[in-house]
Amino acid sequence: MAYQTNHFCWHGCNSTNTEAAKAFYTKVIGWKALDVPMGDTTTTMFMSGEDGVAHLSEPPTAGVPSHWNNYLRVDDVDASTAAAAKNGGTVLVPPTDIPPGRFSMVASPSGATFALFHEAGDDSENNKGGPGKVHWVELHSQDLDADVAWLSNSFTFETGDMPMPDGSTYKLLKKDGEMCAGAMKAQQPGVPSMWLAWIEVADVDAAVSTAKDGGGNVLSPIMDMPGVGRMAMVQDPTGGVFGVITPPSAPAA
Repeated sequence: MAYQTNHFCWHGCNSTNTEAAKAFYTKVIGWKALDVPMGDTTTTMFMSGEDGVAHLSEPPTAGVPSHWNNYLRVDDVDASTAAAAKNGGTVLVPPTDIPPGRFSMVASPSGATFALFHEAGDDSENNKGGPGKVHWVELHSQDLDADVAWLSNSFTFETGDMPMPDGSTYKLLKKDGEMCAGAMKAQQPGVPSMWLAWIEVADVDAAVSTAKDGGGNVLSPIMDMPGVGRMAMVQDPTGGVFGVITPPSAPAA
């Protein structure tokens, strides 16, 4: 199945210490690190089996902390970038050609950054699910209403509401009725808005324990969300934040 519009199709780990990040993620997630040619340079890819899941690199600018970046597939990078700016977002990197395709970097009104991407060829596929793959991507926003309106106006996301156990509302972002991503109010004041990638693992408890042993920090207690799965937020030793999740349908470890 070719890349689908308004689905997150790729991910990048930008780390201030790539060797430490490589050691951490290969142990915690079970990825293999593979160096592959990319134009005139070599890029480290995190592999789940035979499938590439994410690339590993240093942050693009000195002083930028470690973080995960997520790539949203759009039909036209230039048009989507222009729409993002017109509707109140910020363009951080203008549309640019790279070997895999064309991309730009944008930020929502509250400052959550992500990439817009369109592949160079027609042989690319969205990753299938399973342990080691990115299961879900969601926005943690300090201005949820503004960001959701921006996402809808800029990228024609449809939206839906899902009530949460604490009484808050989780926003579902959809394309043609199919769920693509989520959005919620940031849980901690003062923490910058961000997109969080949830990586599927066979055993959340084991992954969290391995993360602790590998120098990572656990940012939320392990919790069970009915119909969603068992999950926790984790920070790698260099500062990158991500989630681990075992969906209800995932096989037992």
